[in-house]
Amino acid sequence: MTPHEFPAVFAAGWALPKPGAFLDHFLPLIHSEAVFTQPMFPDAHGIAAVDDMFRRLFVLFPDLTLTVRRSAVDGDTVFIESDCTATLGRGPVAFPVCDRFVIAGGTIRARRSFSDPLPVLFTGLRRPSGWPRLLRARFR
Repeated sequence: MTPHEFPAVFAAGWALPKPGAFLDHFLPLIHSEAVFTQPMFPDAHGIAAVDDMFRRLFVLFPDLTLTVRRSAVDGDTVFIESDCTATLGRGPVAFPVCDRFVIAGGTIRARRSFSDPLPVLFTGLRRPSGWPRLLRARFR
């Protein structure tokens, strides 16, 4: 997989059911020493930690969808801007995300997700029915 091919691979993976098919799609693409960084979660070092991070994310947002809006490639670096939507508590939550990936040797070597976690946190705090999922995702 090249950096130029990755945006299509990314979009195809996010269209799959979560977590099973999603993880089956992405985990083989991740280098064994990759580091994934994302707001509200500890950094994930290696495939097992990345798997755990996404499983926690899908505990919090079991119906999470992502729509790619645009992407850019600069050498081995790929930027993908997306809109995410999910249900938290009894209502919807939406937030934009920009992911930066480093692709080398056909694998994902690093991912850093840029988003503002405050709207999700404030939404979660205003919806007590979502508190159990917030706690399970964080302390699983």
